[in-house]
Formats: sequence, structure tokens, C-alpha cells
Amino acid sequence: MRKYVELYGLKKSFRNLEVLKGVDFQVRKGEKVVIMGSSGSGKSTLLRCINHLEKADDGVMNYNDRIIKLSHWTKDDVKHVRSTSAMVFQGYNLFNHLNVLQNVTEGLIQVKKYSRAEAADIAENYLEKVGMKDRLKHYPSALSGGQQQRVAIARAMALNPDIILFDEPTSALDPEMVGEVLGVMEQIASEGVTMLVVTHEVGFARNIADRIVFMDNGVVCEDGKPGDILYHPRNNRTCKFLNLLENRKTS
Repeated sequence: MRKYVELYGLKKSFRNLEVLKGVDFQVRKGEKVVIMGSSGSGKSTLLRCINHLEKADDGVMNYNDRIIKLSHWTKDDVKHVRSTSAMVFQGYNLFNHLNVLQNVTEGLIQVKKYSRAEAADIAENYLEKVGMKDRLKHYPSALSGGQQQRVAIARAMALNPDIILFDEPTSALDPEMVGEVLGVMEQIASEGVTMLVVTHEVGFARNIADRIVFMDNGVVCEDGKPGDILYHPRNNRTCKFLNLLENRKTS
């Protein structure tokens, strides 16, 4: 299976805080990779460096056969990455002044250059997939957190990306809403889209991941199959993290 994203020596600091300390990381086309780790381990920063929401200090990325020096992106580099990727944030990032349909069509019209009629057809199709077609005229303020996140996922899918980056998509949700969003993500996983997911949802990782990557203190500590990482971790930090998650679940 061909590698779609390859990172070598990725470094990122915020002032005097070194967040990523030389990360090497690969995602193959069609893979579902889950990144786990404690808060502050660099997971979200890693995603943001991939699509240039954060500018890395050092490192090289091979993104779909284009070599990008991560400290010196060009406009063509940014276009190359963002034209074939989409990101789902933990805070939904919907436009509050636009209704559900408009939130999904905006990118199709502005970025993909579809007509409004074409964009509406595509948007309605994906909103139906995530169970939100009956909310087309609703504004974000009238939706629950789970509903907003499902709209955000539909918006990402509508762009027909080769890879979707999910940054803790359920962390801002009430517990009863987590399942509905994870269900939508499992549906996406079954359709063959390359997925890179930052999450603490162990059950989701076990069900859909081809690989789990565990990060700690700005580096990759373990990278392997879900059964190996979840049930036979080799790194002490991975063991402590998984035990903490289990204790929270049972408390």
C-alpha cells in the first residue's frame, strides 16, 4: 500500500516550549490511523502542522508524492495539501451566520468552484449520510453539539478529500452525544477514506484503526496494530495512559 503522508524530523516549539521533538510518521493511502496520548503530548499540533495551520520549525513531509520543507511552505504546497484534505475540529468551527446547508456548500462553491445548485445537491447527499438532512435551514445555535459535529463531518466529506484529519472530534461533546458522532466516523471508515484521528476513544480505535500511534512528550513512543498497542503495550508511558483511561471509565 502506497504511503500518502510521510513526516521526517518534524519539530515545533511555541516560544521556549518544545512540543514536537523530531517526529517521524507515515500514513498509507486508505489507512485509518488513530493517534493517542495524554494532553500536551503534541497530537493536535502534529495534525495542524500537516495542513499548515501551524508552521513547523523543521522537518520534511512527503504528501502524495510532493516533498514539502515544513519550515518553508510555498503557496503551491498549501494548495496541494488543502485541495485533497479536510479537517474536523473538536470545536466544530461552523459559521454561526450560515445555516446547515450553507455551512456545507460554502467550501464547495468557494474552493471547488461548484455552482450553487451543484453544491446544494452534493451537500444534501452528505448531510443525509450523517442524519442531518432534516436540519438544512437550522443555524448552529439551534443544534446540539453532536448535531454540529455531524454537520462539520458532512462538510469535510463533501469536499471529497483523500484524507480527513480528525482533531479529538468528540472531546467537546456531552457523553450521550459521543456515540452518534463515532457512529458517523465508523461509517466513513468503511468507505475507504484515509483517516488520521486524534482521540481518547479506545473502543473506536479498537474497532476501526489499522494502526494506533501513541505519543508522549513530543515523540512517538509506540506505533502498531490496535491489539498490540491496547493489550500488549511495550512502553511504560503507554501502559500508564491506558490504565488511566480504564480507571476513568470504571469510576
